[in-house]
Amino acid sequence: MTLSTVTERSVFETQGIEDILDTLLAISQKMLLKAQESAWQELAELQLERDEMLRYIFSQEQRLDTPSFPPQRLEHLLLLNEKIVTLCQQERDRFSQGVKELQRGSHACDIYRGYIF
Repeated sequence: MTLSTVTERSVFETQGIEDILDTLLAISQKMLLKAQESAWQELAELQLERDEMLRYIFSQEQRLDTPSFPPQRLEHLLLLNEKIVTLCQQERDRFSQGVKELQRGSHACDIYRGYIF
């Protein structure tokens, strides 16, 4: 669910930086929930939406030490992101392990077929 670039810019421009941070935090919370539910497609869609907002907010030449960027909210955003990344890495590792098991099974089948007359 992403907006067109023209629409996004006009929506973002009507919001203050703090409102956008609130939205980023809300999206990140949803992303964490989707990662916990293993809803990877929905997580990817939310990631696209969040990325567009991040690109916009940081393209405005805002300084991170201004009051517009409260450190606690940025820290919370980073913490949520770290949790999401951890869950994604765990899923990648589970997937990788499953692929290895399939390859072992395939290799065993190949060996077995070699002994069949």
